[in-house]
Amino acid sequence: MAVKPKREKGVRWGKKREDKRVWPAYNEELVVRGRFLLDVEWVKSWDKELAKMNKGKRGAPFEFPESLIKLQAVWNQLVGVRQVEGITRDFVATAKIPDFNDYSTINRRIQKLDLTFELPKHGFCSISTDGTGMKMHNAGEYRQIKYGNKKKRWIEVVISANPFTKDLLNVDVNMDGEGRGEPEIAMQHLNSLWNKGITVDKFWGDGKFDVIDLFNLLEGHGTESAIPPRDNASDTANGSMRRAREVAEYKLKTWDDWARDKQYGKRWLGTEGIIASVKGVFGEHTRAKTAENACLEAARKFWAYEKMRKYAKVQARKPQSLFLTELCNTPSWISDPYCLFIMYIKRVRLKNIIPLEAGEGLAPLFPHLLSSFFLQIIRKRRTSVRR
Repeated sequence: MAVKPKREKGVRWGKKREDKRVWPAYNEELVVRGRFLLDVEWVKSWDKELAKMNKGKRGAPFEFPESLIKLQAVWNQLVGVRQVEGITRDFVATAKIPDFNDYSTINRRIQKLDLTFELPKHGFCSISTDGTGMKMHNAGEYRQIKYGNKKKRWIEVVISANPFTKDLLNVDVNMDGEGRGEPEIAMQHLNSLWNKGITVDKFWGDGKFDVIDLFNLLEGHGTESAIPPRDNASDTANGSMRRAREVAEYKLKTWDDWARDKQYGKRWLGTEGIIASVKGVFGEHTRAKTAENACLEAARKFWAYEKMRKYAKVQARKPQSLFLTELCNTPSWISDPYCLFIMYIKRVRLKNIIPLEAGEGLAPLFPHLLSSFFLQIIRKRRTSVRR
């Protein structure tokens, strides 16, 4: 019978995970996430976006596009709304954007943002669901007992994500003890995907998802599952033949065999990794004073993290030609060609256009890299002159 091993404090159980990431490329993605906070390419469509937003609108028209509010919402996860206004003012002063909004407008528009996540375009995905808690505020134990209510309030966050691509698919936030349970939220997320025509091939969850209704829902859509039953679970049907089969399989195998066959370790990639990253970047407490706004702020943390991650994934893998176009359109390509050449070498290495073996220096490849760099610069300049 598969029995989950007891974990000793401070001792890792199971094999150590082998990190197969290409670190130069992944490091570039992490660096590019910082550019998202300052990217204002959307300003080119400022007037067009406003015209679209105000078309058929009754009452006062919008003065600031949704793209600005979304960027300010990400800033607001790091600083308060008044500091966000200060950042926006500096963007106006440096002619990055045409106008700034005050902090009350920023706060009001941020609260009304539609926090939707990009769905898979190919029409199918896998899902892992898990929950976590966030603090209502950052008060210590003494302050909480001395000046506040003795019972601490927590924010429950339940996320669903694809464990293979690590893309967030849905987030549900409630105050502790006031919302639905994690299995009910998981079923809602699954139904939402199925209603939009997305096929879910497999579902991962921990022991809290050992629920008959969830097993029946997965069986009805032909979706595989990796949910460990309780140790004392009965292998009789009791309303779900699917769960009875899962329990029988679970009892016939050891924990290691069951976890390996079900790929149970994938669950951590889809949920635990994202939760840890969000708390590491934006913290695990909220600044809002009311429960409703605190729940919205907690949801925006996951939404903002996903926006930054998706942006970096695209920008860090731009083709080499687009990279050179950006360089040639900046005045510094004449004044400081050496810096541009070093940047070009780094991008070449990241793209594996000219692979460098470990320990091999740049000296043997320097003539080739130098000629390739300036050849593409000259071609770019010739093209721009002809235009």
